[in-house]
Amino acid sequence: MYKVGVVPGKFLPPHRGHLHAIINAATRAEKIYVVVSDNRHYTKKVCEEEGLRLMDLKTRAKWLSIELQNFDHIEVLMLDESNIPEYPHGWEQWSKLLIDVVPEPFDVIFGGERDYIKHSKEFFPFAEYVVFDHNRTAYPISATQIRKNPYKNWDYILGSARSHFAKRVLITGTESCAKTTMTKYLGKLFHTSWTEEEGRYYSERFLGGNEDVFTIEDFDEIVLQQHKADLHALKTANRIVFFDTDAVVTQFYAGMYLDDHSEVADTFAKPEKYDLILMFKPDVKWVDDGLRWNSDDEKRKKLHEHLLLEYHIRGFKNIVEVSGNYNERLNKALLEIKKIMKTEMV
Repeated sequence: MYKVGVVPGKFLPPHRGHLHAIINAATRAEKIYVVVSDNRHYTKKVCEEEGLRLMDLKTRAKWLSIELQNFDHIEVLMLDESNIPEYPHGWEQWSKLLIDVVPEPFDVIFGGERDYIKHSKEFFPFAEYVVFDHNRTAYPISATQIRKNPYKNWDYILGSARSHFAKRVLITGTESCAKTTMTKYLGKLFHTSWTEEEGRYYSERFLGGNEDVFTIEDFDEIVLQQHKADLHALKTANRIVFFDTDAVVTQFYAGMYLDDHSEVADTFAKPEKYDLILMFKPDVKWVDDGLRWNSDDEKRKKLHEHLLLEYHIRGFKNIVEVSGNYNERLNKALLEIKKIMKTEMV
C-alpha cells in the first residue's frame, strides 16, 4: 500500500475510464490527489474545433469533485499549465508545478501512458510511476473520442458532466401555438427530460387563481422558477433537453399585461444558452384552456412578430420558425433537431 498517490490528467472531459483509474488508485494508496491540469489555450482550441461549450479548468475539477465527494481520502486539485511549453515539451516546468500543487510528498503517480515512465523517473525520482489499463480494456474510450462525438459515446461521460454536452432546444411562441404539447412529444420521443412553462400555473399555485393581482415581482419569481426547472431538466437529460418557454417570453408578458419590466428576466435572457430555438407560429386553431386571452388571428400574428423581434434585439440566433398543422410541426422540429446532432436518436 502506497502512502500518497497522484492521478494527473486533463480529464477533457472526465469519463468512466478515468473514474475506473482513480478508484483503482484509491485502493492502492492511503491518500489520492486527482490533479486536473489545464492549458487554457489548448482547451479553448479543441472545444472550438469540436463545436463544444468551453470546458475550463474549474468546470472539470467541479465534475470530478461531485463524482468523488463520498470518498474522504480522495481530493481534487487544479494545476494551470497555460504558461509553460505544451506537451511533449515542458516536463521540467510541469513537474515543478505538480510538486507545488500537491500539498504533501507523494510516493506514487498513477497514469495510463507507458511513454511517461521515462520522464517520470527523471523528474520524480522519489515516486514510482504505475501504469493502469494502458490498452483501455475495461472502458474502450478516450476523451478525444468523446469530444468528437459526445452523443454516440454518451454512456461513457460521467453523470456530473453530461449536462454540459446535452443539446439545448428552446420551444417558444405566443399563446396557443402547440409549443407545450410539442415539448412533451419531443421529450417522449427522445427519451429525455423537458420543462413546462412555469408561468402557466403560477397564478393558480400562488395567487389563489386571481390573475388580476399579478405584480412585477411575480414575473421575477416566474423567471427564477423557470431557471430552477431548466437546471433540473439539464441534470437528467439524455443527450438533448427541451425547454418550454424562457425569460424572453416572461419579459414579453410582463410588458404586455403590466406595462412593466423585469430586471431579473434580463439577467436570465441569455442567447448562448440554446443550441436551437424552435419558434412556433400561431397558425393553428386557437384553443381556450382558461389561461389565454388573445384569440383574434390578426392580433396573434402581431404578437408573434413582436416576440420574434424581442429575440433578435437580444442577439438570439439559431431561430427556426415552425408552422403548419400538428404533424407538419412535429416533422419540421425533428428535421431541425437532426441537424444539430451528430448521431441518430429517433
